[in-house]
Amino acid sequence: MVRMESMTFGYGKRPLFEGLDLRLEPGAIHGLLGLNGAGKTSLLKIAAGALRPERGIVEVYGRAPGRREAASLADVCFVPEDPFFPALKPAVWVERYAAFRPAFERGRFDELFAELGLDADKPISKFSYGQRKKFALAAAVASGARLLLLDEPTNGLDIPSKAQLRRVLAAASGPDRVVVVSTHQIRDLELLLDPIIVIDRGKVAFTVTMAELSDRLGTARLPSLDGLPVVYAERDAVGWTALLATSGAEEAAPPDLELVFDAAVAAPARLAAALRGDALPEYRPDEAALAAGGRA
Repeated sequence: MVRMESMTFGYGKRPLFEGLDLRLEPGAIHGLLGLNGAGKTSLLKIAAGALRPERGIVEVYGRAPGRREAASLADVCFVPEDPFFPALKPAVWVERYAAFRPAFERGRFDELFAELGLDADKPISKFSYGQRKKFALAAAVASGARLLLLDEPTNGLDIPSKAQLRRVLAAASGPDRVVVVSTHQIRDLELLLDPIIVIDRGKVAFTVTMAELSDRLGTARLPSLDGLPVVYAERDAVGWTALLATSGAEEAAPPDLELVFDAAVAAPARLAAALRGDALPEYRPDEAALAAGGRA
């Protein structure tokens, strides 16, 4: 379990997070969403112990990661957006670095290495960007760490590689493991991410499960928004792609996570009201567009 309470952190004099509260339970793949600069990568690094909060509590399975104790470091695996590896062949890398992770599963790593189609005879430093990300994912899943932190894991991957990553990531979840995925490529992983965490303005703006979203929201493409319980909408070739409150929207498709995220940033009060089941005031597209533009 990951617990953050009243956590404050910043670079220089301006706080990035101020009084942030977050709780992550095992057995789920948590989607971490936020605008550029909202602090998603910093939050992952704080959980990994690479950054220390100025105030507040940060605990990972009962330990403070900022103390960087050996047991704590072995229980957390952070995969950055652009992972770096030395000029070692995969087998040599595993031999040298797996020693720091007592729970490393060599058999599981070998299975993943073969499944992801990686080259055993090439130094990892010579791998392409996408291949390095696959190698890092295989090493993370096999690490035995109970907390996996993945920063933009689908960036740089082609379509077949994204499908491979989804299969590996789905199998990586377990009853005692917390998986956190920070991503802008929501549609690449939207069937795996549950719950969704949106950070905005230094705090957790929303934490919501897919079941809660499905119970309250739907998506529809519409020529007009008149008379409908619109939470948020964007123009498209037909007219609008709209996130709707489910009351009065029985024909709506399941909620689109990108629209949910846009609503969380541009129209948080409307989204919160829809999730509570409250009636919504008339939707004004121009006001929503202005709010979205002001936060971009």
